[in-house]
Amino acid sequence: MKRALARAQGLFARGAMVGLFASVATTNLACGGSTPAPVKPPPTPLHLAPACDLAPAAGLEWIVAVTPRAIADVPDLIPTIARVVPEERFASFAAAHGGIDLRRADDLCVARYRRGGAEKSSTLSIVHGPIDPARLEKAFGERSSNNVERTITSQDPLVVRLAGSLDGERRELGLFGRELVVSSEGSPALFHAAEAFAFGKLKRAQPALRGAALGRAAEVLGNAPVRVFFPGPFEGDTGKGLGGLLRASTAVATSASFGGAPSKINVRLVLVGAWGSDASSAAERLAAAIHVVSESGLGQLFGLHRPVTAPSVKATDDALILDATIDGMALARGLHDALDAEVTEIMGR
Repeated sequence: MKRALARAQGLFARGAMVGLFASVATTNLACGGSTPAPVKPPPTPLHLAPACDLAPAAGLEWIVAVTPRAIADVPDLIPTIARVVPEERFASFAAAHGGIDLRRADDLCVARYRRGGAEKSSTLSIVHGPIDPARLEKAFGERSSNNVERTITSQDPLVVRLAGSLDGERRELGLFGRELVVSSEGSPALFHAAEAFAFGKLKRAQPALRGAALGRAAEVLGNAPVRVFFPGPFEGDTGKGLGGLLRASTAVATSASFGGAPSKINVRLVLVGAWGSDASSAAERLAAAIHVVSESGLGQLFGLHRPVTAPSVKATDDALILDATIDGMALARGLHDALDAEVTEIMGR
């Protein structure tokens, strides 16, 4: 009996000591006796897609929105693409630009802008897709003719801004983590606007394809792997185009998408304007003007005089819409013959 009592007293004493230590530990924590681990701030929120959401509207001459991966993944289009841009040209571009294969990009946006008081234009290029920031930074430094300025604008994710000079033109390059690169040639303001859109700083501004000039054109055009936009006004000789309809248009847009084997291409042309009660007659004028274009030397060069599906035109109060299906290989041959020198220059940048 005495042994049992002694054992109970021992257990009670040990329990009391454990409780005492726990109480002291809790008190120390409450009083700041132990330093808590620092809380890591959340990553900087970035808006990076679609790529053209980073392109400003002011001063825009034209803008091209492409989803290259969606095009390259269509086997029937591989010969057509190769006719316009051969494999070796893609390879040389990747070698000079940090390993970027434009065919594997998820989203590509290229925009041309008027440069105030100068004959030259400025260009903004945005590639959304897997990138290697270290290789891109190295390639930019090797191509720059002066010392490259390097600025870190975000640590998480890492956003780096590079500035240098290539071929006598000022260039900016922005690397947004491992998923997007922004390049501007000419005006630094373009790059800073794109960067501000990415960081969500331009609350009152709209990007090019969401603004008043092109927003309606983008809506009517719909989604397509290739889209091209031209904001108005169209004046002078340009305004005389398409039977004078361009003069009354506030925006023009066109798109292309795969229409079936072997290389059918569905195309859509949209003219935005206040057509109102004149919409039906304007649609007839557009159909006549397109016929003239397709039978011209340029139209025959692109194979437009022999469409797979003849053009059809419909009209609303604010848009003229033309749809047709053309031979993609004939178009590719025409583009190669007409634009090969320009494509070579663009890919060499």
